[in-house]
Amino acid sequence: MLDVNALQLSSSPLFALRAFHAVVQPWHYLLRAVHILSAAAFFGGIVLLDLRLIGMRSAAGLKAFSADITPYLYITFGIAVASGVLLFLYDPALVASRTYFVPKIILIILGLVNAALYHRIAYEHALTAQAVTPHSAKLAGALSIAFWIGVMASSAMNVEGVPKPSVVAKHTTVIDESRGPL
Repeated sequence: MLDVNALQLSSSPLFALRAFHAVVQPWHYLLRAVHILSAAAFFGGIVLLDLRLIGMRSAAGLKAFSADITPYLYITFGIAVASGVLLFLYDPALVASRTYFVPKIILIILGLVNAALYHRIAYEHALTAQAVTPHSAKLAGALSIAFWIGVMASSAMNVEGVPKPSVVAKHTTVIDESRGPL
């Protein structure tokens, strides 16, 4: 079984990025809301597209549906990534120490690789298929749904995936030592 704690990033070099924290502080909760809403909007759109790829609602033409939803997916994904990077820079040590942060990033990369491979190899064939959805489209859609559900599940579990006390205590000690004697 995979030990997700072994995938945590070391937080020591991430403390250097903490200067960004003060700049973002007044807008942190707004930034978090934008990230959550844009990720949810992307997730909803990608699931609709993937369900269509799997063969559901096959009466709706894939070419027209894809043309309608793809710009929406690019915009919502771009906003989610930009806001996610800003949230990471807001408190990199805390974010990177979350148990499910690295699995979330791995699943995002797998989702993007799946989409890129499908788009490069089989997308045109699926757009021109008239009667039956090709197996390559069904496989790509099923994998995509699995990856993005994993991303959303990892995001939800990160809320509860509190850093290990040893990681927090270690950095608290470092911060206290840098201030000098109390």
